Amino acid sequence: MRGGGNAPPRNVLILGVGNLLLTDDGFGVHCINAMREIQFPPNVTVMESGTVGHQLVPTLNEIDLLIVVDAIEAGDTPGSIFRFTPEDLQFKSGIKSSLHQLSLIDVLQMAEMTGSRPETIIIAVQPRDVKSCSMELNEEVKAVIPRVIELVLEELKKRGMC
Repeated sequence: MRGGGNAPPRNVLILGVGNLLLTDDGFGVHCINAMREIQFPPNVTVMESGTVGHQLVPTLNEIDLLIVVDAIEAGDTPGSIFRFTPEDLQFKSGIKSSLHQLSLIDVLQMAEMTGSRPETIIIAVQPRDVKSCSMELNEEVKAVIPRVIELVLEELKKRGMC
């Protein structure tokens, strides 16, 4: 990870992950779409991704902080919000991650092998339904979008970037 006293501003990627066609699985993408109205500093990029794939490795090698917004099956109440790191996924047996969380870990490891691994924060919501075909979020999941956006902004503020 880059950094230091006189280092240029940190490069940040806010990445919304999910499948818009599978109801609440599209949560991350819906959040990114809601964030499009926010004026972020030039070193902050907001991007949606259906899934996290190896094509992101070059991008990850150029950023210092990755904030992922997604849905995660944690067996909790729909709309519950979680904040964790990839390292937390390896130790918390109670959380069952979706396929794109698992591939996120793989992609981060690939980035580390080819350059550098960004500091990574994951902010995720417990979905109600990720199997039905719909582009609409369930109400209890949709209702937490403003809070998740606040949490993303808090992560940036903690680092003096917003």
